Amino acid sequence: VAVTAAAAAPGAVAPLVLPTIPKLALVCLLPTLLGYYKSEYGVSYGYGTAMAASSYLILSSIANAAGLPLLPAIKESISFASFQPAGILTSLCTTLKNLRSLLPASLPAFHAFALFFYGTRLDSFLLYREVFLVRFRAMRERIEDRAKKQGSRWKRTPFLISCAFLYFCMISPLLITSQLCGGIAMTCGPGLGLGGGLVSILEQSLRLSVVVALLGFLLGAFGDLNKTIGKALQGEDELITGGIFRFFRHPNYTGEVIGWTSSCIAGFLAVTLKTVTSHGSGGGSLALWKSMAPYLLLSVMGAAGISFVLATATTGLEFRQKEKYGDTDEYQEWIKKSWVGFKMDTAKKDKSSDEGEYNSESDKQVES
Repeated sequence: VAVTAAAAAPGAVAPLVLPTIPKLALVCLLPTLLGYYKSEYGVSYGYGTAMAASSYLILSSIANAAGLPLLPAIKESISFASFQPAGILTSLCTTLKNLRSLLPASLPAFHAFALFFYGTRLDSFLLYREVFLVRFRAMRERIEDRAKKQGSRWKRTPFLISCAFLYFCMISPLLITSQLCGGIAMTCGPGLGLGGGLVSILEQSLRLSVVVALLGFLLGAFGDLNKTIGKALQGEDELITGGIFRFFRHPNYTGEVIGWTSSCIAGFLAVTLKTVTSHGSGGGSLALWKSMAPYLLLSVMGAAGISFVLATATTGLEFRQKEKYGDTDEYQEWIKKSWVGFKMDTAKKDKSSDEGEYNSESDKQVES
C-alpha cells in the first residue's frame, strides 16, 4: 500500500501519495543486477542509479501533490507518433521553474533532491570515466576477471541482493521526512530562531541536517572534479594536494560519509519534531515511534553500512598512498595539514585489492 501523507508542502493542492515500499525496493534492486554483466557495475552504476531513481520517484510524488509536476507533458513530446523537440525543451524549462518554487517550500523535496543530485552526479562521473579514461576500463576488467575466477555469475546473487538492500536502507530517512515533514519549508518563518523554544530548535536542526547532506555530496563532487582536472594537467601518477585536497585528503569518501550520516540524522529529527509538536497523549507519541521504528532501524543500517565501507576504503587508500608517496616531502607536508576523514584505524589492506575500494566515486587505484 502506498504511504499517504497529509500534504507535500505548504500550500499543497493534493494529498501526497508516496511510492509503495515494494516499488522502491524493486527500483533499488534492478540497477544493482547490472553486477551480473560486470561485477563492478553493481556497486557503481547500480549504486548511483538506485539512489537517483528511488529519490526521483519520491521527489516526483511530492511535486505532483504540490501542483508542481516534474517533466510535465514529456510523454507527449517524445511519443513515436509526434516527436516534438520544442515540447521537450518547454517541459524541461517548466521542470526547472517548478523545482525553483518547490525546493525552498518543502523540506522533504529538498531532501529528495539532495539524494537525486548524488545519484545522477555519480552516474555522470562514472560514465565520463569509462568513456574517456582507459585505465578505468582496464581496472573494471581486472575486477571482472577476478570475479569470474570465483565461479558462475549466479554466485554473485547474495552480494548483489545485499547491495540492493543497503541502497534501500539509505533512502529510508527520506521516507521518514516525506511522511512527517510535509508542512515544513526550507525557509524560516519570521518567528523561528534558536530563541523560539524546542520546536524551533528542532526545525532548524532538521533543516540544517538536509543542507549538510547536500553539502557533503557536493564536497564529494568537487573532490572528483578537482582530482580529474589535476590528473589531466599534472599527470596520472602525480599526487594531488591542491584545491579541496589541501583540506581533505579524501573528499569523495569524507563527503559521502557526511552526506549519508546527515540524511540519517534528519530522519530521527523528523520523528522527534513530530513527537514534540503532537498535542495528543503520550500513547500517541509512543505509537509514532513504533510506526517509524522500522524506517529508523533501516536508516541506521544504511548509514552505518555505507560508512563502514567508506572508512575501510579510506584506510586502504591511505596505506597505498603512503607506500607510493610516503618518502616525498610533499606527502609529509600534506598529511600534516589535511584531514584524513573517517577511517578504520586497525584495518589492514592488501595494496593490490581493487574490490576494497568499493565507493565508485573514488579512483580505485593508487592515487592521491
